[in-house]
Amino acid sequence: MRFRTLTDEELKPLEEDFVKFLASNQITAKEWQALKEENSNKVHELIDLFSDIVLEKVFSTIEYLQHRTKDTIRVFYCQENKITMTGLQITDPSKDLTNAEDLIVLTDPSAIKGQVKVFQIDKKYAKQRPDEVYKMMYSDGCQPASKGMYDVLGKMYAQSS
Repeated sequence: MRFRTLTDEELKPLEEDFVKFLASNQITAKEWQALKEENSNKVHELIDLFSDIVLEKVFSTIEYLQHRTKDTIRVFYCQENKITMTGLQITDPSKDLTNAEDLIVLTDPSAIKGQVKVFQIDKKYAKQRPDEVYKMMYSDGCQPASKGMYDVLGKMYAQSS
């Protein structure tokens, strides 16, 4: 298994796609019912394979991810051949960048007491793009982000350079 098995809740809206997947693997509705009753290992194999196909498409389309801590925001632009990370770090103990109301720093850095550091780095993928996006989300705690957040940090970085 490359990613993870989709949950029943995730599979439900994909029922039509799953039926097409089974048909493309030459499995009829009657054969699927028989497999469910007689060969649960094969059923799990097919669901895992379908899950990988769906999740590869999902992780291939994600463009922006973010990771926030109390004092740091990192926004990742997942391009075709590399990831560009733009980050912001503050030393103001009265602000917590995990709280939406404290994100005012993105529009008004002068509202921050202490230092504001903006940084950027590029990294080539060590694995295939969808695999790295998956790892970033499920192992590293990243969440989808907006292009707008990336653009704001990019402008801050350009002004600081």
